[in-house]
Amino acid sequence: MHNFSGLPAEILLLFTVLIWALYFLIYLSSPENKVNQWACICGFLLSIGVFKEYIYYRGIFEGIQVTFFQVDYALDELLNSILTAVLYYLAMPCVVVFSLYFCRMDRRHPSLFRMLCVLLFVPVVCFGMLYPWSQTREIPLSDPMAYTVVAVYNLLYGILATVPILFTLIKERKDIRFRQRRLVSLIALLPLWYWLLTLFLVHLLELESLYKLWQGNALIILGLFLYYVRHLFRDGIWGMRLNRVHFDWTGETEQVPENIRYVIHMLKNELIKLEMCTNSLRRMKIPGADRELEIMEHSVGHIQEFVRRSNSYTQKIMLSLTDVKAEELLQAAAEETAHGWKGNVEICVDPPGAVLRCDYSHMKEVLNNLVGNALDAMGEDGTLELGYRKPRKNIALISVRDTGRGIPESQINHIFELYHSGYSDGRHMGMGLYYCQNVVRAHGGYIQVKSSMSPENHGTAFILCIPVGRNISAETETDENGTDH
Repeated sequence: MHNFSGLPAEILLLFTVLIWALYFLIYLSSPENKVNQWACICGFLLSIGVFKEYIYYRGIFEGIQVTFFQVDYALDELLNSILTAVLYYLAMPCVVVFSLYFCRMDRRHPSLFRMLCVLLFVPVVCFGMLYPWSQTREIPLSDPMAYTVVAVYNLLYGILATVPILFTLIKERKDIRFRQRRLVSLIALLPLWYWLLTLFLVHLLELESLYKLWQGNALIILGLFLYYVRHLFRDGIWGMRLNRVHFDWTGETEQVPENIRYVIHMLKNELIKLEMCTNSLRRMKIPGADRELEIMEHSVGHIQEFVRRSNSYTQKIMLSLTDVKAEELLQAAAEETAHGWKGNVEICVDPPGAVLRCDYSHMKEVLNNLVGNALDAMGEDGTLELGYRKPRKNIALISVRDTGRGIPESQINHIFELYHSGYSDGRHMGMGLYYCQNVVRAHGGYIQVKSSMSPENHGTAFILCIPVGRNISAETETDENGTDH
């Protein structure tokens, strides 16, 4: 085992695993988001510094000889040099790419973005030719000038990555997404700059007593991991938000908390009294009271609809499964909800004549909700696309796409919450998407949401992923003849 004056090898391994866990969680928070993807890539590349130290000083490959291109190498020295090259040469260009995605340059200036992505990695090729990857570990000792070049390269790339992020934060400080983007930038930049300063700047200044100071990043990563988990249960972070739900795990769980059920029951009883009073006042024909009575009757009707939907949308989903023609299902939802709408309605079913086993009534109500939301988002004109396809034999996808204004990123994680609504017109009660999610879950599936508010490509897509040929967990499942299974 090699001599080492820093942290014990086991601590280095735990440090490495902690870094991997943090950045893997960041990736899982929004797997399709390019910012999350490149943050994960950068995190894994920057963790190589700790991982190679563990492998080398733990002596895992000590004493093993390998031959490449007729040259003999000690395997532990070769691995250490290659991993060092990856860290020194490759990590920072990836960090800059992350920064460009953070600033949305890929959307605003796609041609410039692609060109920069190519140019950023040119130094990687140059360093690979000038300072062979198999000898990278010896650079600080054998060629101080080469190490200075590599150190300045990393520090400059660090500045190149940081400045656009800070500029974007300043520019968007009044934007609704500012808080989230500030949290993201903190987790990205804090460990990065600690690593750059304690590794390269310390070596450039030849502060030998501080050569292992970079390992203090372990405490920073631990703090950021706790910081990340904390925000998961608050406003959400990196595109994911977790809710704490307390339930009696020893018995049956309720979909809706008991206090909400009590409020719904109370409203129902009080509405009867209000309706009786408004009817009595209407019969009295009080002069000048018509306007006030209209307001009261409208409010009573609104609350009645709220109670009706609460009872209908929050109860347990009882499925009655039948084989439904996908095209007829989509056509029925379009005719019921989009009848008379001035925009363009497109229905695409692939393959034609496809059949889906589902609860027709619940699934049509789900589509009615999604189509209604899509029309509200588009206004009087636009394009509504209803689609069905089977990308694999065991999964069916039903999609509802619109060309509306899109959903703000800050609301995406909340739209399926009960009584959450992005509208303030009183018609939207915040139960439709909650109901849709419960129906799809009862079918054993889930809903994906994709939305954009960019002027060039705005709109929203709800994609229902329904498993085919799997057992569906439901309280009651009946066939076409009404026989209970």
